[in-house]
Amino acid sequence: MLSSKYVHIIILLFILASFTGTSSADVVNPGEKTISLSYQLTNIQDYPDYVFILHGTPNPSMEVLNSSQFNFYKLSTCSIYAVPRTVFDSVKLDQMNETHVEQFLNNDSRVVRSNLQLDGIYGTVSDSNPLQSALITLKINSIQGNDLNIEKTSIIYSYENGQTEEKAFTNQDQTPEPSNPVSWGDYIYFIILPILALAAVIFILIRRRSN
Repeated sequence: MLSSKYVHIIILLFILASFTGTSSADVVNPGEKTISLSYQLTNIQDYPDYVFILHGTPNPSMEVLNSSQFNFYKLSTCSIYAVPRTVFDSVKLDQMNETHVEQFLNNDSRVVRSNLQLDGIYGTVSDSNPLQSALITLKINSIQGNDLNIEKTSIIYSYENGQTEEKAFTNQDQTPEPSNPVSWGDYIYFIILPILALAAVIFILIRRRSN
């Protein structure tokens, strides 16, 4: 049987390990950058009788969604819930604390829960990659009973030169990859410089041969 002293030490070490894990997950490796990820419900206006709520772990506790783009903390995992507007107003959901909000969303029979889990980050890429951000568009397919069916329709990649690229989802479990167009810096580095170097080598060989 462990003494209370050792139990307290173990608990303290566990807490420290948890904080260390979180902080290390926030760190980006040298030479890499984080690509932000946003979402947008494109047909939310088709369901005016519902209030759509974003709830996640560790946050946000509750965010009321509209047709605008939204994002959240990169280490969070979130889901979308639909609450009948009359219920939302009667229970005063926007005045509840975090614990009561979570209990209501997960347990109340009047809440409609989505089939999707949303991630807060697209990922990391090298600093030389011109990719800047990503936006996933979502479509509400149906609300039946307690099931909110939402699908990913497309992902829109934005690049440092201002260009965008849209790719459709053909598989809900697989995100389409960006084409990763070459930036001007990469173009010079990987194409122009090798050509100039090859031309210089050829010129030197010709000079030597002529001599």
